[in-house]
Amino acid sequence: MRNALLVLLLVVSGCGAAKQKMASAPMAAAAASAPYQAPAPPPLERSVFARDPSGQLSEEMLQKILAAPIELDLPSRVGVLPILTATDWRGPSPDFDRVPPGVSPMVARLRKDAAFSLVTEMMPIPSGSLGMEALREAAARYRLRYVILYREVLAKKHHANKWAWGYATILGALFLPGAQHEVYGYIEATMFDVKTGLLMFTTRRAIMATKRDNEWHTDDKLAQLASNVVSKFSPDLAVDFLLDVRRFANAAVAENAQKGVPHQALIDVPPAGGPTVATD
Repeated sequence: MRNALLVLLLVVSGCGAAKQKMASAPMAAAAASAPYQAPAPPPLERSVFARDPSGQLSEEMLQKILAAPIELDLPSRVGVLPILTATDWRGPSPDFDRVPPGVSPMVARLRKDAAFSLVTEMMPIPSGSLGMEALREAAARYRLRYVILYREVLAKKHHANKWAWGYATILGALFLPGAQHEVYGYIEATMFDVKTGLLMFTTRRAIMATKRDNEWHTDDKLAQLASNVVSKFSPDLAVDFLLDVRRFANAAVAENAQKGVPHQALIDVPPAGGPTVATD
């Protein structure tokens, strides 16, 4: 009797083990079929460029930049840095005689938006005189999170118009507007991330202006015409730039999602038209 009971217990336990094994098989198969999702790479916390004027970048660091998610942290402190075209053939040299006339109107418009907690003007530098790492150091002295690199590229020319026929008379040469003065080119603003040393985007606006005048003091009149046109349209460049800030943010959210970053985890931009933190 005892032997029969022992045999019965062994049979029952064997059946239970068989059922347990069969019941666990679908669970194991489901776990094996689930796709593995690698964790999202962290955002860049510092510049990976070489600490020299050339700012060289290794292949490994280049791939690291492309793989990292995009970060945009606003409102933040921002500086507007004018980039001057070097006129000396021997190369760029420090020259702070003038500030591009479009800087102040652009800064005034940027200060009306909630995207920036502070907008400050910075000292102009000749194009190419400093490496990007040196720009980061200058920005750090202002405690800036971002820098807007502002540049004016203009061509000036003048030629005779139909009024020039009056120059045959003495009085005509003195007063008639026989010269056509023209200024054309573009103004641009580039967003620079001080923390990582990356250029984020560039906004550019084409400009032009013409004026009829006499032949006296042509260089001064062309300079004044150029100043007037950039002062008029640099606020429009600021508006375009602010629109591009938010376009960049929307694109960054979509690209970060592909890398497995939670929605808007690294992107924070105040809505347009919201209350400003610091204004005039």
